[in-house]
Amino acid sequence: MTRQSLICSLVFLVIAFARPGYADEHFPFLAEVSRESVNVRAGPNINFEKVDELRKGDKVVVLGHYYEWYKVQPPSGTKAYIRSDYVDMKGDGVGEVSGDNVNVRSRPTSDAASLGEVKRGTLVKVLGQANGWTVLSPVAGTAMWINQGFLKQVSGEVPEAMLIPQVQLPPAAPPAPVAAPVKAAEPQSPWVSMRGTVEALVTPADPQVHYEIVLDNKSVFLLKDMPQLEYFCNTVVNIEGNVVPDPQKKYMYPLLHINKIVLVL
Repeated sequence: MTRQSLICSLVFLVIAFARPGYADEHFPFLAEVSRESVNVRAGPNINFEKVDELRKGDKVVVLGHYYEWYKVQPPSGTKAYIRSDYVDMKGDGVGEVSGDNVNVRSRPTSDAASLGEVKRGTLVKVLGQANGWTVLSPVAGTAMWINQGFLKQVSGEVPEAMLIPQVQLPPAAPPAPVAAPVKAAEPQSPWVSMRGTVEALVTPADPQVHYEIVLDNKSVFLLKDMPQLEYFCNTVVNIEGNVVPDPQKKYMYPLLHINKIVLVL
């Protein structure tokens, strides 16, 4: 065989065994099931476990290929399973993977096919728990397989809504409001309105108390000093004011803070 014949033979073999479209494929892309009923498997071979079934017209996201098989994102209705002792619940249907390289399986048994592994700290959407297994929505990073002959590409763009969403931790509950301490109401000073005679004290009660008001020749209130109070001494007045608290009983009679004083003519 001549060198030219050998080159032609090699080119023929490359063309013969190359799968059409390989060089032009860019992942991910959107594909559609082209047969009436198509098995979705856990690996790129008919000997792998069947994990789902799709119908003609169903859409899938194609992530890659291996020989005659397409690697696809798990369809939205597919369930996945992780042993419950590898999942810590974070509330509101969210779990966190607590083990290293934990298998995500197609059924709730250790004998089921693995759809992939997830790392410690991965957040997953939890649908429920039963018999030691946690049921999950499709997990990002896992995959299934469909024979390439059962799919046809419909778009090179994958709608955002078809991609497996990133699971978020539920929002933290707002801290409970701290009740402000209730301040005890200050006692209201009694209000006094009366008519009487202002008289000077023989012995002042203290530097700010020099007068009292007398009614029927009886001392009734001591008067807290105010400007020009001396001009009312020995006169009859109408007087209004507040009783000043005296918890230590410092004064012989209640002390009145004058708010209004009027000479009676």
